[in-house]
Amino acid sequence: MRNPSLQVSVGSLVRPLTAEHLENSSSTNTVLFGSVTHQARNHHDQPTTRMTQSPARDSAILYHNAENTIFLIDTPHSIALAQESVWASSTSRQAQAPRSQDSSASLQGEICKKRRWLLSTPPLETPFPSTEPKSHAARAKVLERIPASEQRFHGEFIRPLVESALVVLRDEYQIRGGRWCLPRRVRDDDSQHQLNASTHPAGKQFNSARKRRNKDISETELAAQQPSDDGFSRAMPPVILSSTAINSFESMSDLQDSIVENVSSENVTLAIRSTTYHDGHMYDEYTIPPYANFILCTLPISQPECSYPSKISAIPNPIPAVPQDQKFNLLLFDPPWPNRSVRRSKHYQVNDYSEMEILTQRLRDILRTHAYHTGYSPIENFGIGPSQHDGDAQCRVSWAAIWITNAEKARRAAYDALTSAGFRIAEEWIWVKTTADGQPISVVDGLWRKPYEILVIGRADQNRDTMDLSFASTNEGNSLHGDDLLGIDPAGIKRRVIAAVPDLHSRKPNLKEVFERVFFMEGRRNGSSGSDGSDASVQSYSAMEVFARNLSAGWWACGNEVLKFNARECWVDE
Repeated sequence: MRNPSLQVSVGSLVRPLTAEHLENSSSTNTVLFGSVTHQARNHHDQPTTRMTQSPARDSAILYHNAENTIFLIDTPHSIALAQESVWASSTSRQAQAPRSQDSSASLQGEICKKRRWLLSTPPLETPFPSTEPKSHAARAKVLERIPASEQRFHGEFIRPLVESALVVLRDEYQIRGGRWCLPRRVRDDDSQHQLNASTHPAGKQFNSARKRRNKDISETELAAQQPSDDGFSRAMPPVILSSTAINSFESMSDLQDSIVENVSSENVTLAIRSTTYHDGHMYDEYTIPPYANFILCTLPISQPECSYPSKISAIPNPIPAVPQDQKFNLLLFDPPWPNRSVRRSKHYQVNDYSEMEILTQRLRDILRTHAYHTGYSPIENFGIGPSQHDGDAQCRVSWAAIWITNAEKARRAAYDALTSAGFRIAEEWIWVKTTADGQPISVVDGLWRKPYEILVIGRADQNRDTMDLSFASTNEGNSLHGDDLLGIDPAGIKRRVIAAVPDLHSRKPNLKEVFERVFFMEGRRNGSSGSDGSDASVQSYSAMEVFARNLSAGWWACGNEVLKFNARECWVDE
């Protein structure tokens, strides 16, 4: 069956990005863009193409087609690049500053800066051993337990899309010498503990910010910290990190449920006294990217076993410390969906299936509270970068993206949360996990294990009166099938395939660059062709990642593991 959601085009092959691009980037005057390479004649001459994206930043996108429906991304490099401050970062205040005549000289300095490498696992060389049923009878028995909506969804829409995208990548990228991933810096678990612990460097000033805030806080501010009726603390002043000193804290609890901000264009260092060492000089260090805000918090997605209510109620402040009038153009979620294999491996905390309703309601609460709808206006005080588009409808558009597992319950919950919060299901991005030579890590039509994860993306309707009509708007012009989940026709959803070699468990590719290319480009319609970037620039927008495990420059992030991959132990300098 032909899938109308994806038109496979191979007319816009970008350069195969190989190891030499990274290893030699500091010794040449090659300027790497998201999809093309430009040569600057010297630091006094202007490049021949208008620089709309950051000339200082290369790209983690190794390939994309003309329609931006097929991507190949390097996972660790995408996370590393998302940490960096760049001139034209869409979310950075730097992006709005005028450039001087000799900006090319600054470019050379940026390129020559030391690169920080994210420590990774070796890329998978061969697919995982098959765990699929051995006989037709055994397979048929498993299929009997899979809902018809899931069989149609994966069999008619996802599998053909993944298979055709892999063919395009092999024929138009790999055959020309392109690699499926870049060289990696592999982590050494034996030295991990040593990397994490650090002492105060001699001559380096430390800033005990939290201690000063607690000591000097006024009685009025102290009263504002008392719990409100909904059980959360009222807004406290944000913790502003110093860019001229290491910011030291006695424990992580000093930052709990507070907005922590890096307001500078440079990385800042956060030092937390280690719980392992007790000599008073050992600290765990974290690097906070430019213009990044984060809230270290435990989101209220579960309840004590003895207190399950008959009806799960909405809460007005679903993210601690974040005011209700703070809105975002992009809300990205990676929820702790129930997963038996993950629970057995104890990689990270996941919810029980009995808590699925609570998790769905909290997703709904966050979307309803922090997404733009008609009648809301941008809040410049909390926005990232100046609000240059107050009169532009785009600044009041919200996209919400929810990573799901391949279980029917997770897809149902994501659809339910989005549509009930005024979003229509607009797109689905399929992250297909491959080996180092482009094979899917397991069979594409597998029943027990699928080689992909799906990001469900909704767009907030501009008319709030249509909040209850999301099903109709999603399915307009499409014929419904009796087995479609929640009555949403899979054929009416646009899909994109993102191939990437997986890394550490739970570490996903950072899709900031893809979000900007698809949803936040000025000068052309979102997601349309124009792969060279010469006719478009990135808009100013605000973004929040919920249940985050690392920070991104210019974005907000929240969760109880929000600093996980920003720890010093996860990185090495070039």
